[in-house]
Amino acid sequence: MSLRRFLARCRGFFQRETITRDLDREIRSHVDLAEEDYIASGKPPRDAQAMARRSFDHATVSREDSRAAWGFPALESFWQDVRYGIRMLRKNPGFTAVATLTLALGIGANTAIFSIVDAVLLRPLPFPDPSRLVALAETKPTQNLAFLQATPISYNEWDRRQNVFQTFAASSGCLFRLAAGGTPHLLPGRCTTSGLLPMLGVKPELGSLWGPQNDDPNSGKVALISDSLWRTEFGAAPDVLGKTIWRATDRAVFTIIGVLPPDFQFATEDTDVWAPLALNMNAPSIRFHSLSVFARLKPGVSISDAQSSMSAIAHQLETIYPVTNTGWGVTVRPLQEYYADTNNTRTPLLVLLSAVGFVLLIACANVANLLRARATVRKRELAVRVAMGASRARLLRQLVTESLILGGLGGGAGFFAAFASFRSMLNFAPSFASFEHNSIRMDSRVFLFSVSAALFSSVLFGLLPALRVSKTDPDRLLRESGRSGHGTLRDRLARESLVVMEISFAMILVMGTGLLVETLRNLRNDPLGYRSDHLLAMGFCCLDSTHYPDQPKLSSFYRQLHEHVGGLPGVESVTTNSVLPLRDFDGAGSVYRIQSRPLPAPGKELVSDFRTVFPNFFDAMGIPIQRGRALNLQDDEQHEPVAVINETLARRMWPDRDPIGDHIQFPNVIPPRWFTIVGVSGDFRDRGLGREIRSTIYLSLLQNRLPGMRLLVRTKTPPYSMGPAVHDAIRGLNSDISIDNPTTLDDLLFTSLA
Repeated sequence: MSLRRFLARCRGFFQRETITRDLDREIRSHVDLAEEDYIASGKPPRDAQAMARRSFDHATVSREDSRAAWGFPALESFWQDVRYGIRMLRKNPGFTAVATLTLALGIGANTAIFSIVDAVLLRPLPFPDPSRLVALAETKPTQNLAFLQATPISYNEWDRRQNVFQTFAASSGCLFRLAAGGTPHLLPGRCTTSGLLPMLGVKPELGSLWGPQNDDPNSGKVALISDSLWRTEFGAAPDVLGKTIWRATDRAVFTIIGVLPPDFQFATEDTDVWAPLALNMNAPSIRFHSLSVFARLKPGVSISDAQSSMSAIAHQLETIYPVTNTGWGVTVRPLQEYYADTNNTRTPLLVLLSAVGFVLLIACANVANLLRARATVRKRELAVRVAMGASRARLLRQLVTESLILGGLGGGAGFFAAFASFRSMLNFAPSFASFEHNSIRMDSRVFLFSVSAALFSSVLFGLLPALRVSKTDPDRLLRESGRSGHGTLRDRLARESLVVMEISFAMILVMGTGLLVETLRNLRNDPLGYRSDHLLAMGFCCLDSTHYPDQPKLSSFYRQLHEHVGGLPGVESVTTNSVLPLRDFDGAGSVYRIQSRPLPAPGKELVSDFRTVFPNFFDAMGIPIQRGRALNLQDDEQHEPVAVINETLARRMWPDRDPIGDHIQFPNVIPPRWFTIVGVSGDFRDRGLGREIRSTIYLSLLQNRLPGMRLLVRTKTPPYSMGPAVHDAIRGLNSDISIDNPTTLDDLLFTSLA
């Protein structure tokens, strides 16, 4: 079509009313002239008028042909169908409301859930070539350890021997601090090797990254800070470069050399500081599983190729280091999958997605049934239109348009339903690993998918009645519609089939919901083994080695801390633990030995969790002592090291005798010491509801150096009301200590259930 012709059609479309009036006047003038001619020839006026009109019986066709030539007939016809469809839906408000709300429920639920699934599991990571980013971890099948952080020794050997990765890097959590307004506070950070940030394609908005020379522990200490920290603590001043922050554990001074871009995020929004890892291979901690390992595959190397190569390296290390590496393997996973599995989000999200998918199917089946019932009621109307000459295509187009309007209404209502429920759902959900700020948001792709499914259902089941009507003789349709308002046997069978399908889907949902409710009930009734009510938790760090150089000074601080906080009005009891129950997860545990048993063969080492606690821990938490005694204040640095074990460990390792008086040792802790077992405590779940109770060893805080702990305060009043007083009591003992925001065990219990 030429431009001139197109412009003429546009003029005809937008001025169609004026052109139609002109055409009607011209046709009337031709009819009038013909009538005058017939009268002049001697015909009676009435006959002349009838003959003149008959001579122009093609006028309607001419009018339609002219309109088609002047404008866009398909667009005009569609607009007519839209207006007619809206009128029909307005005439049946009950039907329209029920169908719209039904679709809105299915679309809204799918949009909200799938938006989270898309952000956490499906959306590509915002880094260059994200499909080549992987995470590596150690495994030990004999102990059911499928994905464990690596030791520095393993990382060093992997890096030295691997040939399938373009970049290889390690990372570990670390804490920093600065003084803002005289009140020190902790800055969550990550210490990494020099390859991680370049591997992710990160370029600072200010300053520069550190280089490989900073991987040496003897090199200068430098750091990068997040954009949010730069703006909140340094006022976005460009002279931030060269300023310093402290490492919380030892007060080492780090010089700021750059500011990261505002859109950079790696798994969590809480990382404020990035610094060199600077591994010291002579440190006592080189056998601790403390490193997250990441890599970028070389071009052309698949994950299966990388897995085969790393498995071969693990086998080599077993041969070279049989004592420490027997039974240990390595696994390679896509980076996104690693974080989804680590946070235990993949399975729950997929289950939720399946559930709302069934909701959408039920919604579509409901709408289909409504449309079929409505088609039965409209059978006479459709039959009359066919009898009057309406073409099959015209009838189909009209009904499809009505279905599209209905689907559009349901989609719009579903969007608002999803928008209203989305934020509330996130407020009750646990945190998700994400690599973008506000990555979990309403996703237009998901919304369009859900709306398309609803439209498809509406069109499909709105079209079938029209197809059947257009293929049937109009007289038969009129007779059938006159006899019954319930339709033919075929109509009834179709409706009943849809009802059966709806009931089937609903039963699946009901059974799934019942199982979920039963699971939640079992979790709620699962005994924790301790009292979680009125328990306030506050973490603090760090008691540096400069001011607390030895165990007596550390023990003195912890004794004073318990006296000060325990003496506050409204406090029932106070204790400390190295791990916050239901929240802190410390991996696979630690290797230990039993003095009365022979050394285990390589790869068969004994592994247990261990906790460092204040001696009154069991009494304050309400954990019973089953045998022997609990820890007490005399279990300090001047007396022999002692330990309490839980029932699970006693039952597993001393099934037929009393463990009291036996000795255990942690060979990876330097210097190794033998601890005398003095008691057996009841089991309690500190790793979360639904998790197995693991073998656990409890050591006295007065005999073991720890620079930071979790303070647990049982209150007589609402726990959060005691937060400021506890905070001030800690600060009164050490004004330079950093304190976390308070939480309660009941809140952590709720999060665990979520």
